[in-house]
Amino acid sequence: MQKPAPAAPPVARQLSVQAVIDAVLEHGPISRVQLAKVTGLSKQTMSEVVRDLENEGWLRIGGQGTGSVGRRAVMYEFEESACYVLGVDLGGSSLRAAIASMSGKIAAEATEDTDRRGGLFALDQIADLVARLVREAGIDRGRLRRGVIAVSGFVQHSTGAVLAASNIPGVGTINFAGELQARLGIPLTVENAVDMATRGEQWRGSARGIDNFCFVAHGAGIGMGAIIGGKLLKGRKGAVGEIAFLPIGAHPFDPRKFSAGTLESEVGAAAMVEKFTAFGGFAGASVRDIFDAAQKSYEPAVAVVKETARLVALAIASVVAVLDPEVVIMGGQIGVRPEMIEAVRRYIPRCTPLAPEIKPTALGARAQLVGAVFTASELAYEETFGVSAGNAIRLAPRNGA
Repeated sequence: MQKPAPAAPPVARQLSVQAVIDAVLEHGPISRVQLAKVTGLSKQTMSEVVRDLENEGWLRIGGQGTGSVGRRAVMYEFEESACYVLGVDLGGSSLRAAIASMSGKIAAEATEDTDRRGGLFALDQIADLVARLVREAGIDRGRLRRGVIAVSGFVQHSTGAVLAASNIPGVGTINFAGELQARLGIPLTVENAVDMATRGEQWRGSARGIDNFCFVAHGAGIGMGAIIGGKLLKGRKGAVGEIAFLPIGAHPFDPRKFSAGTLESEVGAAAMVEKFTAFGGFAGASVRDIFDAAQKSYEPAVAVVKETARLVALAIASVVAVLDPEVVIMGGQIGVRPEMIEAVRRYIPRCTPLAPEIKPTALGARAQLVGAVFTASELAYEETFGVSAGNAIRLAPRNGA
């Protein structure tokens, strides 16, 4: 009597499932015949995987396509309601949150002013906002499986506190990650806001399809995220991209610059306002006033923009010498201004022979939120199917994120 064939190893099964899900996310609606061509799986394996995924609620029949003569091919597509993820961008002035399917399709999104009291009040505000979004989207709370929160600063893993988040009071003295996870009831990851903006640009922004780029967030302060070889760089302490501390612009050995950073103390919003006044500009000006005045060729404003752009160009040149990105994307209240981008473009070739392309953000203030949704989608995929998301989520069609 012939022995039955051994069951497929779990890893092989996981890879087959991944191949089908990836193909449906990227090409769906798609027939079984098309799935077999795209994945290279055998007819038997394909049928088993599709049946199981359909029974488990991950695939659904999405109509019929053109098949052989006299027949219509059944088309399969991803069941968006099978799994939802949460992305949150907690800023000093605004709180953004979105619930999306695993493929990145937004089900509900909202923005409101951040509770200025910070700390536990901010966590309660996030929990209340998420509950509201769940109700508005009409989804089963049990299908909300993963969350990623973007905040300034970085998480101290020993305590769960968020350090160096000067724009949100109280988060450095509480177990931010643990307290918020308890309120939301889902696995939660807290990530740096600039890193999430970088991932947002990679997924749905100016760096779509680019595997080597940097994102510079320039506003009240300055920071950077870097995607090299398609992967987000983190470093030992998660401090890759803390260009605020580059020894550029001021005395690099002055310990008074350690809190904000040598570069940031010369190019941040406060520094621009201070220089504007010192150059003879009118009192009480904001950064927006300075750029408006520069458009009218007001000399103190023009001088401030030029000097700030010169220092930012030096910082970018320093980064380029180490990471060699194809593109540098500029965002933030200051970095996104066309006047700043054009000035940086003029200075870059004068300080480096490795000048990258300089582009503005395509996502603006939503970059952090989009990146948080992207990261949560990847984590949910990996935790659900037991394999890396690879390019599955990244290549899913644009559908609302």
